[in-house]
Amino acid sequence: MRKWIFIGIALLIASGVTLYLVLSPGLKDKIVIPYISHMKPFVDPHLPHANLVSDKLDEVVFDGIFNVSADASGLTYEDGLGELVGVEQPGNIVRIKLKTGKKWSDSYKVLMDEDEVKSIGDSTLHGFTVDDLKFTINRILKLGTLSPDYILITQALDDINFEGPDGDGIVSFDFRDDREWPDADIKEVLSFKVLPANANINALNYTVGTSDYLSVPSMSGVNNYHKSPAGKAAISSFMLAPFIDNSTFTTELLNNKINVLLGTPFGAVSPLVQEDEDYFYKASLAQTFFAILFNTQSMDIENRRAVRNLINNKKIMDRLYKRGTQQQREIVDFKGNKNKYDDYLNFSVFPSTSYYVEENVVYKEEMTDDSRLTKDTVRIAVVLNYGFREELSEILEILNDKALTGGRVKAVSVQNEDVARGNYDAVLLAVNGYRSNFMFDLYDVFFREPNFDYYKINLKTRIKDGKEVFDPGSLNSSNNFCRISSEMGKDYSEFIENVHGFMSARKLGDKLVYAERVHAAEQELCLGVWLFSMPSLSYFNKQFDPASIKMYSSPLSGIENWKEVKK
Repeated sequence: MRKWIFIGIALLIASGVTLYLVLSPGLKDKIVIPYISHMKPFVDPHLPHANLVSDKLDEVVFDGIFNVSADASGLTYEDGLGELVGVEQPGNIVRIKLKTGKKWSDSYKVLMDEDEVKSIGDSTLHGFTVDDLKFTINRILKLGTLSPDYILITQALDDINFEGPDGDGIVSFDFRDDREWPDADIKEVLSFKVLPANANINALNYTVGTSDYLSVPSMSGVNNYHKSPAGKAAISSFMLAPFIDNSTFTTELLNNKINVLLGTPFGAVSPLVQEDEDYFYKASLAQTFFAILFNTQSMDIENRRAVRNLINNKKIMDRLYKRGTQQQREIVDFKGNKNKYDDYLNFSVFPSTSYYVEENVVYKEEMTDDSRLTKDTVRIAVVLNYGFREELSEILEILNDKALTGGRVKAVSVQNEDVARGNYDAVLLAVNGYRSNFMFDLYDVFFREPNFDYYKINLKTRIKDGKEVFDPGSLNSSNNFCRISSEMGKDYSEFIENVHGFMSARKLGDKLVYAERVHAAEQELCLGVWLFSMPSLSYFNKQFDPASIKMYSSPLSGIENWKEVKK
């Protein structure tokens, strides 16, 4: 009898521990995600961010005319600040009824007690108007091809502006008439986030939105978020928790310091939590790939080709994921397929998971190359303090394995200043922030300032024959990772022009042509070694209802629909 009493007590204790983990008072009615403390997030909804957390927060604060969501079949769109009325023919005139009057978050006065919201009351009413839409469109136009929104919109519209509103509050966009426009494609084009007209057009951080969460201050200096009185969010608080390094994030999840982990080390199923009944995971589209970019000032083309031949991306990925061993790192793609490692191997700046590879716009060519490595040792620099520390550290070790690279490669951890000064033959880095399998930011790879302390794209344009064209003086041998410039010769000048052409192309056919040109030219110039993409996996505490969380490309899209499990 005593034995069964002890068993019953043990079961009660175990269930109590589980209930505490799932419904810890510190996490109840909260979404808490981590960030690296020296990489404080900021939000600009129209520009890409190297900071992974920053690149997702616009989904929390802002509405588009339509908002990105997801279901089991993939990407979907919901009404945001507008409703699709219809498409008039001929001419593909898209008519949108604006939801004017929706409150901006500065319509509320928030009273804080340290990091806790004590009360939210009304302040001066500030409602959404057509002027906000005009301001936003003007800002996107000003940013030009630096903004993914500009690239997407200008591929659909000859004139990015609109007519109206009419007496019913309906505005009209003139979509191109060279193709049919399904509702989903229209909503994708009009999913750019809308800012208030009284915002600073050149601000570094935007906090006033119309979405279901208000931006509120915190003791850390990084804004947190609280559900808006006018919103439909089911969970009250969305908070950002700072930690020194991302290598501890999984432990923080297990220690109940956070309850959402938007990315796992290596994008893999965690051995620490995969058997744990208190967590579940969801996969989304790969958004990061690893590459080695050559310094063309210290590596001539023959040496670059020789290194590309020397480095085997499949062997590196197999080693990194411990494939075929008892310690194998398991992966899952967004379709639920497990351990399809080879699907993530890349041979081009366009990842193998992309539209451009899947549709054979670019394809792998088996090239015979007898280039010889004349440098005694190739110095590959790696900066570990700006994210992906675990992954980059292990790739560094693998590259230094003489069995893999014959002792001709020396991969070293360096400070950011060394990369900024160009003290490397090549640099190993993670390129992240890709939101779909079609919209790729080649500026992020080839035009970015070689400094991880800040994100700057070196792009200038000028007017030629009445048209805006790329200014070759934008790039010089010190302001991009590959250290390329138009002054290096015709091949480099044409490559740079084709990168700009790809990013600024408005028609699908033009974009595909430029993609093919960029791929072919890069293969010839050998500017990088394209390793592999990293799977994307997120973990959630089981306090959340898995059915309420839909993921496809952006993990925080639809966050207002997240719900806790009812007990």
